[in-house]
Amino acid sequence: MGMYAIPFAVDILKAKNVFGCKDHDLFEKIKTADLYEHYANPDFFSGTEYAYNFDEILKDIIFNYVKPENRTAPEAKPTRNFWGFKKPSPTITSPSGLNKNMGHAYGYVLLVICDYLGEHLLPFCDGFYYGRDWEEAVSIIEAKGIQINLSDMFEVHQVFDIPQINDFPAIYCYSKKDINHINAVMDKVDIDEAKTDFDNDEFDEVQDMLKNIRESFKRCQAMDVEMIVFTH
Repeated sequence: MGMYAIPFAVDILKAKNVFGCKDHDLFEKIKTADLYEHYANPDFFSGTEYAYNFDEILKDIIFNYVKPENRTAPEAKPTRNFWGFKKPSPTITSPSGLNKNMGHAYGYVLLVICDYLGEHLLPFCDGFYYGRDWEEAVSIIEAKGIQINLSDMFEVHQVFDIPQINDFPAIYCYSKKDINHINAVMDKVDIDEAKTDFDNDEFDEVQDMLKNIRESFKRCQAMDVEMIVFTH
């Protein structure tokens, strides 16, 4: 099964400001995002340990999140062990007010939040597909002197203050400085536009990948925002 990185042009500060904002109107507006129906579908992870209720997770982020300056250590609730003595049991809720076991759910909800707050890049396809064509496209860009590892978008990074995600979605953020550098390098990359036309008999997936990379980062630069990528 392949990995797809879904990019969004979005102001990361706006996304981070959703945490603990307690804004009821925003809670309802986020559910109007184009991708809400897909990721809120109860069948998305139905019957697996990854199942979640989208609206409840969104409520956690907006209403239950505790900002760092307001946090206190959670009190462990005592339980009795085999011998009848009380012992502290681990709490599911972290000092941030978020469920420690639901990192993946917060990740997918953040994907929809970014869809609402920003612009879903490459909506006509699944995003950047990791595979041979991606690696060949990246090697072409690397030959032009890029100083950033573009494949980092397929690895897990702690972009938001949510419980650790051990698998997917992997979240990565390209800063404005990163974007400017990538665009400067992409200006040196020759792309055969004719071969990016899917209806062309000479359609080339590597050339198409290069075009998608170039246009996605150019769009972020034009909007003067970061690029946040979710991989699954």
